Amino acid sequence: MTGSAVRPAATLILLGLLGAAHPATAQETPENRLECPAGVIAGITIDNQSIYEEDGPQDGQSHGWVHRLAAWVANRVHIRTRKGVITSELLFRPGDCFDQLLLDESERSLRSLPFLAEADIRHAPADDGGVDVLVTTRDDWTLKLDVRPELDQGLRFAYLGGAEENFLGTGTLLGVYYRDQVEQRDAGVHLRNPRLARTRFDGAVSGGRTRTGSFFTESLSYPFVGEVGRWAFVESYSLREDIFPYATPEAGTSTYVSLPMQTRRAEVTVGRRFGSPGDLTVLAAGFSWERLRFDGFPDAVEVIPGFDYSARESADEAMIGAIAGQTAPRTIPRFHVVAGKRNIRFITRRGLDAVRAEQDVRVGTQALVTAATTFAGPELGVGGAERELRGSLSLFGGSAGERWLFNSEVHLEGGWLPGVEQPARSFRDILGEFDAYLYWQPRTGSRHTVVLGLSGAGGWDNTRPFQLTLGGPLGVRGYGRLDFPAARRLVVNLEDRITLDAPFSDVFDVGLAVFVDVGAGWKGDAPFGTDSGLRGAAGAGLRFAFPDGNRQVVRLDLAVPLEAGGLGNYHLRIGYDATSLLATLRDRQVQRSRGAGPSAVFLGTR
Repeated sequence: MTGSAVRPAATLILLGLLGAAHPATAQETPENRLECPAGVIAGITIDNQSIYEEDGPQDGQSHGWVHRLAAWVANRVHIRTRKGVITSELLFRPGDCFDQLLLDESERSLRSLPFLAEADIRHAPADDGGVDVLVTTRDDWTLKLDVRPELDQGLRFAYLGGAEENFLGTGTLLGVYYRDQVEQRDAGVHLRNPRLARTRFDGAVSGGRTRTGSFFTESLSYPFVGEVGRWAFVESYSLREDIFPYATPEAGTSTYVSLPMQTRRAEVTVGRRFGSPGDLTVLAAGFSWERLRFDGFPDAVEVIPGFDYSARESADEAMIGAIAGQTAPRTIPRFHVVAGKRNIRFITRRGLDAVRAEQDVRVGTQALVTAATTFAGPELGVGGAERELRGSLSLFGGSAGERWLFNSEVHLEGGWLPGVEQPARSFRDILGEFDAYLYWQPRTGSRHTVVLGLSGAGGWDNTRPFQLTLGGPLGVRGYGRLDFPAARRLVVNLEDRITLDAPFSDVFDVGLAVFVDVGAGWKGDAPFGTDSGLRGAAGAGLRFAFPDGNRQVVRLDLAVPLEAGGLGNYHLRIGYDATSLLATLRDRQVQRSRGAGPSAVFLGTR
């Protein structure tokens, strides 16, 4: 099944879903009033506020001159979100029966939009006996310049970008960016609209240049809507010409081996949920297709010292031999199914990953299983292999008390080639990762949030390019991105996040963070893998959110290794919060080694 063959099926499914994307609005009548014990929604008022209040806060206190100046400038540069965009996010209409669950889910859905800083939905009795609903939102600052410098083997910029995340108030994102993170150097543009034609379809497209060629991605999805949505759909296609970087354990240096590769992927999946919110069964099925090529192997394999791609040189035979087992080309069409059980509810808390903002956090349990089989004569990269079976298991668990909150997530996947005998690998490309985070706030309204995190990742019998490293922003933060290559990794983080009453706190939020990271890596069968032993680092950083109440936090972290000479090997980074219970499993080093399969629309619903 080629990428072009996916599109007719996608079009048919899309047309069917579009017909269901605009539910009819109920009309208020004496009959439906009798059918609605909680009353009928008589009217909806949308109060779509800009970034800052200009007339003074509701408590009657006057704002400082900095706030007034920021409000005057920001509110005039910014184009306010259109009321129609907000209305399209609501799960209720005038004339519907009042249902508090639909109000709660609509409020959470609004808060998930990146161009809104706050959302609140309240109700009150109407004069005619119905219910009036007031929807209040406050915009985020959406014209953004994103600069993330790093002091890691010298000063460099890991990310440079500019974007308008709410173009003309429509929720459309338009942006350009340059990313340089060793495994990825992209210069591109991207466009996304999470509410195409005022529906719940999410459309996105991006394209640009990589180190070795070009990339292009497009997707059209209809995610499960909160806990009440019944249907989901995704269609996607991607092309990427790039390199896979294998870090080498050279003492005192950061060097990697560059393997050119080309990947094409396509997917069409449709899913359905059964049951009631808090007790849902998930079923989905679809097709995926993947083509992986290493046309430049072995002649194009190069050694890159540090981050200096201009100083590259040809790899020697030993280095080529170390990665040869992960360079077999393949073309794999798959049919996949997904089944799962979802018992999830959401609670709101302040001061977890955000500095002051309110966040929606999952509690409960979820289990999802996927199974896939190849068809139509796949090229599997193993002589004599005619079919591959692939499966995965995803588990989530979360709970909360008055002052603590716990989230954990596990994902395991792998493939099996039935009938293949040794020395060929019958089980292959096994990947696993897990995260567990415990948040504790000493008392209600405390300035401190203590976070204890445990994360692990690993690979076994990998025939696709695969390698982890212990260092970097998602590992032990006092070491570089290329330090300690391994097949398995385990990291423990302990962090105290402190909210500050800084000057101008009505303009932006400021906090501190002090942290300790401890971890270890094991070489396994990863190319150039090493046993790192126990490694540790400590550091501190500033946390910054603009405007005040924003859920997205920018961090400036300084970390040093806990070993001799550590102060001379510090790492300084600016980026977004790396430790977060709100982020689903998406370790970049694991993700780059995954094949095509069911989309996260089904493996982690929003």
